[in-house]
Amino acid sequence: MLRCAIAGLGRWGQRLVDSCQVHGKPVGDELYFTHAVARSPDKYRDYCAHQRLMLADDYHDLLADSKIDAVVLATPHSQHFEQITAAATAGKHVFVEKPFTLECDHAVSAADSASGAGVVLAVGHNRRFLPALQDLRSMIDNGELGTVTHMEGNFSGPFGLDYDRTMWRANAIESPAGGMTAMGIHIVDALIYLGGPIAQVSAQSLGNVLDVEMDDTTSVLMRFENGASAMLSTLCATARQWRLQVFGTKGWVQLRDHHLLDTCYVGQQQADTKIYPETDIELAELEAFARACRGAAEYSVTLDEAVHGIAVQDAIIESALADTALHVVGRHDRWHPALRSRDSFPPSLTDE
Repeated sequence: MLRCAIAGLGRWGQRLVDSCQVHGKPVGDELYFTHAVARSPDKYRDYCAHQRLMLADDYHDLLADSKIDAVVLATPHSQHFEQITAAATAGKHVFVEKPFTLECDHAVSAADSASGAGVVLAVGHNRRFLPALQDLRSMIDNGELGTVTHMEGNFSGPFGLDYDRTMWRANAIESPAGGMTAMGIHIVDALIYLGGPIAQVSAQSLGNVLDVEMDDTTSVLMRFENGASAMLSTLCATARQWRLQVFGTKGWVQLRDHHLLDTCYVGQQQADTKIYPETDIELAELEAFARACRGAAEYSVTLDEAVHGIAVQDAIIESALADTALHVVGRHDRWHPALRSRDSFPPSLTDE
């Protein structure tokens, strides 16, 4: 089994650990957590005792421990690049929560460092492991929707309403373009997964209601390299929503939350809805990471896609600041997904 250390024991770090083990006992046979490191260790001693984690004071001490095979990063976004690079240098596999990094140049360097060290680097885009999203991708690949012309996605929530200035997420450095790094990046990854590389973005990001230094309402127009269009929105001062919709010449399909898939074909008057059982996507992504570490299967989010996602994120942030449309192509040519073989990308609009 893969022996992991968790860096960052906030709400999400604990969620990742809890998905894999109960009272320190693994729920599966792929991985478990043995060590942890946190900025304020005294806050988490009871939790670590509960999950039987050895609590370290220093991240680099973890990397020097031969009993640890991999590190899982649930740390502030701005720390990811240096932590990934240090782990790769130490020969540790890395699972990093999204966003991969905050800058495209850092994403390229991190990908290069992991590739050069021969370690697995996996980005935690957990929605990739939703059966409903995988079925949606199959519908596109099988031509059930005809030629895809447009996609829309929204991931929103109320968390910004509870932020105060002491929280690390509650500023424009860690959370540029409002909810993009917390929620919108998930939609970006889903769009890349379903539609391939994104060529251009035009964004606006507004701060109207929050009492912290971050925006609350962000919206983006996009164009894929294959000619299709897309719209993305993410708000952090409203009720929770996850929605992803794909339009094609034969019909449309919409994923609502994680488990409702609506399908409507041309000629239908009412959509059909398929309900999916609940899936622990955090356990699924971590087990997929463990299988990749032992060479059993590739992790589903390729490094090409991970780097491209950050290039798109960079362009969205810059576009919102400059109030102009920006091209994505050329920001990360060495890790551009279109420059590598991937037959599963959907066809261009000129192909049937």
